Amino acid sequence: MSPIVSGLASVASMLFNAASSSKASAGTARQGSDAPSAPDPSAIVTLSQDAGGLARLAGQGVLASSGTVGQTRVGLLGAGGAAGGALQALSANKPVPKEDFQALLTRFGATDAQKEQLTAGFDADKDGTITRDEFLQGLAQTTGPQGGGEFAQSLLRLVDRGAAGNGDGTVGAGELSALTTAFAQLSQRPRNTL
Repeated sequence: MSPIVSGLASVASMLFNAASSSKASAGTARQGSDAPSAPDPSAIVTLSQDAGGLARLAGQGVLASSGTVGQTRVGLLGAGGAAGGALQALSANKPVPKEDFQALLTRFGATDAQKEQLTAGFDADKDGTITRDEFLQGLAQTTGPQGGGEFAQSLLRLVDRGAAGNGDGTVGAGELSALTTAFAQLSQRPRNTL
């Protein structure tokens, strides 16, 4: 190898190491500050095409639960209209108390911090319960530009890495419908009234 090529390789190596070092120290400096840092692109969890469709349906007031989309079994619990009478009865679910919702999140492997964050994110009116509409609006936040937000990413990581997930960085329709089915079942349970 000629001295010029060897010298250029050394300079390139030094520049690469310096750039890598400055990124690492900048990341460390950001972690210590109060400013939120952007997630590492490789740590962002995405929705598969089918799961994205289910999340978009949630934004339109449709809850996906066991039946079929593509090769994944799901069903739709609509808010009425074209969904019809039987589905409309199913859509009139009772609000889920915060404690029950957090127990559901625990079954999916949520940490205490995730449970608090997700419960606060889903409980839009801050009344201590999660309604079907609040749940649907929370799911809808996983699509579009807000899909990279802190709430959406926390939810997607839970679903991807939780009890029903495979941890591959992409939430599939089956993984998402496992959460929606669990919520639908929970919201249909009779409550003790005093």
